[in-house]
Amino acid sequence: MTRSRSNPRISARRRRPYLRLLAAVTAVLTVAGAPSATAAQSRPGPFPAPAGGSAATAGGGAVPAAAGDGLRAVSLPGLKGSTYTVTLITGDEVTLTRDGGRYTITASPTPRADGTRPTIDVKVDTSSDPADTSIHALPSDARALIAGGVVDQKVFDVLWMASRTARGESGSLPLTVEYGDKPGAATLNQWVATLPGVTATATHPQIGRVDLRVDLRHTAEFWAEVKGRTSIGELNDYLFHGVVPKLSGGIVGIWPTDRRSASTKPQADTGQPKYQITQIVKRTKGEPVNCGTGIFIMCAAELPGFTQVAGSAVGSGYEATSGRCLDQNPCTTWELTYQVPPGKYVAGGSARFWLDSREQQLNLMVPEFTVDGDATIRLDADAARELTVGTPRPTETFIGSRTAFRTYSNGHGGAWLSFTWYGNSRFWAIPSAPVTVGTFHMGVNWVLGKPLVTMSVTTPRRVDLNPMLPADWYKRPGQEVVRFDGRRNVAVVDGGLGRAADYDRVDARGKLVLLSIDADKPVGGICRIGAAQLARARAAGAVGVLIEPVSSGGIWPTTVCSLPVDPDWWYNPQEVPDIPYAAIAPGEAETLRTLLRRGQVKVEYSGYDAVSPYLYTLHIYQQGRIPASLHTEVTDKQLATVETALHGTQAQPADLVYSAFRPNETVAAGVPYRYLTDTVKFTTYRGPVSPDLVRRQDYDRTGPKPGARAIDVVDRADRSTARWTAGPLVPGAPELSPKVFRSQPGKWEADWSTEVCAFCRQGNTFYPITFLVSGASPEQAMGAYVFEPDNVRMYADGREIPQTQSPWWGATYELPAESKRYRLTGRNSNGTTSTTWNFTSAAGVGKTPPSGFLCAEGSATSCHAAPLVFLRYNTDADLADAVTAPGTHRLDVTAYHHAPDAPKITSVSLWISTDGGTTWTHTPTTRQGDGRYTARYRLPRMAESGGTVSIKAQAADAGGNTVEQTVLDALTLTDGR
Repeated sequence: MTRSRSNPRISARRRRPYLRLLAAVTAVLTVAGAPSATAAQSRPGPFPAPAGGSAATAGGGAVPAAAGDGLRAVSLPGLKGSTYTVTLITGDEVTLTRDGGRYTITASPTPRADGTRPTIDVKVDTSSDPADTSIHALPSDARALIAGGVVDQKVFDVLWMASRTARGESGSLPLTVEYGDKPGAATLNQWVATLPGVTATATHPQIGRVDLRVDLRHTAEFWAEVKGRTSIGELNDYLFHGVVPKLSGGIVGIWPTDRRSASTKPQADTGQPKYQITQIVKRTKGEPVNCGTGIFIMCAAELPGFTQVAGSAVGSGYEATSGRCLDQNPCTTWELTYQVPPGKYVAGGSARFWLDSREQQLNLMVPEFTVDGDATIRLDADAARELTVGTPRPTETFIGSRTAFRTYSNGHGGAWLSFTWYGNSRFWAIPSAPVTVGTFHMGVNWVLGKPLVTMSVTTPRRVDLNPMLPADWYKRPGQEVVRFDGRRNVAVVDGGLGRAADYDRVDARGKLVLLSIDADKPVGGICRIGAAQLARARAAGAVGVLIEPVSSGGIWPTTVCSLPVDPDWWYNPQEVPDIPYAAIAPGEAETLRTLLRRGQVKVEYSGYDAVSPYLYTLHIYQQGRIPASLHTEVTDKQLATVETALHGTQAQPADLVYSAFRPNETVAAGVPYRYLTDTVKFTTYRGPVSPDLVRRQDYDRTGPKPGARAIDVVDRADRSTARWTAGPLVPGAPELSPKVFRSQPGKWEADWSTEVCAFCRQGNTFYPITFLVSGASPEQAMGAYVFEPDNVRMYADGREIPQTQSPWWGATYELPAESKRYRLTGRNSNGTTSTTWNFTSAAGVGKTPPSGFLCAEGSATSCHAAPLVFLRYNTDADLADAVTAPGTHRLDVTAYHHAPDAPKITSVSLWISTDGGTTWTHTPTTRQGDGRYTARYRLPRMAESGGTVSIKAQAADAGGNTVEQTVLDALTLTDGR
């Protein structure tokens, strides 16, 4: 019997374009997914040339270190956009989203041709010198090729790909392919013509090379063609046997055109002796697997290595000079040797092992050790502990991302981010001693939810099972999953391979059928369940199927597969069988068979066919060392409860992405909760409570409304609501949480700010930059946006002021320095929202923008928010932004300023229309304080209305600044009778 670790992966969802509500989007969300035709999708958002400091920001300016801890901005020279989503040569996607001098990184694996799912590790090296900053996203199935020098690591250089888009170069990757033979030009062109999505740009027959461009829409197919069959043991074979993996089709090398790495990596010459360090890594616990040419307990996932954190070569990396297994069949003990100068080091590397057919991720990091002579370092991987979390309510892990952050004695450092998928987020680490130089923390960003299905044997005795569905999402077009729904206690029968002859022996009606994977099928992977096999169970009357991940009956040997078990119809078009299935470990399947041989067996299952009713988004860290216990138990007293609603008008998938920044952290991993159905409610538990952790949430929409983002601090276990993109959405500025600035002083303000100042004046230039704002959740930032030139007008002294144009910010206005009265009008592209502002403005020398907002042209010239009055609306509408008619409804109107020193709001007036704005009814308002007013309005019967509610409001402040706004069709009506 062989053991396969094949794990097919679903395709990463492509981003759909945002609805053009105003004009150009200037800040976008941290999400995975991008237009398939581009290497990197950026959105304008430059913050050029702030004054002072030394570290270049993504906008090309400078960000000083934050006070107190020497925290440096991540330096990404030449990138002016807020967000870049790059497509790797493998088809995987990586997104960078800037938060001031920080970046959130999210990676989305795409399936390989054989159905396997790679883990993507992102390595970030930070430095005060922009030229020394690097970000590489390394899929697990490319690791051995990179280590062996077959595929250049620069192919996975995220900054290179993002910079190409920043320079206007997108749509393809320029690569050079080298063939082992040296055929003529005609033969080379023939070979290249067989590669998917490729256009040859130059042929060099004398050296067997071809320069080409790979269309980003076909990178996954290109990788499948050149990579050929993937073995999980390729890195083991390289590490212990010196076997360099090969590409298919005679290709011996791939690198970015004109960017090939040096053939050898120079080591820092410290003038000091080098000592031999022997590293012993031993683990005996786990299931033996075929890992390359041998049987191992651990399969290498990342090449082990040392990095100096203190000494004469800080930041220098050292790879093992040799490696071998000290025992065989299975190999449980690795021996690696290094030659390094004296100093303090951090050891890296990772491995995979399997328990109950579930893949486990083992971090081999040693945060600090000292080299002052020849020595042996022993890592007892049997002592590794799993990073787990306990919650007040039952949960299973939907997804997690692991992060490790290490700074060196010189203030530089790096982050190691690991991105997994459903069923693969099981992280382990080996306890360590505390660090004495720099800082270290390790953590996991968790998304947990109600278990998708639970099962227990009830007859003849109670045995808890651990079933796993193929995916955690609810509805995803093209990736359908039939789920167990409701609670039932049913009998179980053993259906063998689920062939017709098997059902002649059993009565499956109303029962669960236990099946192994039938490998004898016309299409599909050896470790995937076939549609025909499940359809036969449905036809036999079964209510569900339990899959044992053991494949047999085909031309291959009996194979033990990993969980979860994916369906063939995700990869080969087939009719989806209308029957739920879940996979269980082979040991649990054998327990069921043993019980069945003795008599009747019943299993109680409980599942639900919906989005999880509750969600835990947890950011848990271990500081300074890897402790002996890596379990964290959270209680309701450590969790903020948020009643979460996703507003929209279409049932289309959406994503929520969660990330968090510690005070010394400049790079964070985003963890996505994917394929949520729009217009849905659930409870989010956020925590654990931490007063110094700044958390970010991104909501990526595929429906007609824009996405949104928010940053805040969970410093107490309170209750709140989050109504994402609840309408109506109107121009204004988000209300950033003051807790953020108190939590990490100086690290989210000034040049570290995350948003651009709205309707701000910088010198004599006025920028009508706006966000879209929801009164239901004013902390959410949607935008920024700029008005289309024809939709914005500005007047003074009864005359229109001519527009000037900023290359990034669209229409701007040059104003005199002295105080003057202005009128500004703006409307959205379809004319449903129109606003008129009257305000007084002067140059305001020495004024600063609101906290968390940055001047449009950087901080070389001061800016400040003009005292415009804005409005926002909070309704009692449902998730489709609809209210019932007839009926009485509540409407909260808030008048506010972006400028912190603006005069107080003095009045708000309100009118309602149900005929599209033809007639208006004045509606009294009640002052609540701080610019907040409430009103109640009565709606007629549906037949007496136009089917929508329109809003008109006016507000004024004590300084004479006013606003008048009309929002046509702000809400829709539903018949309440």
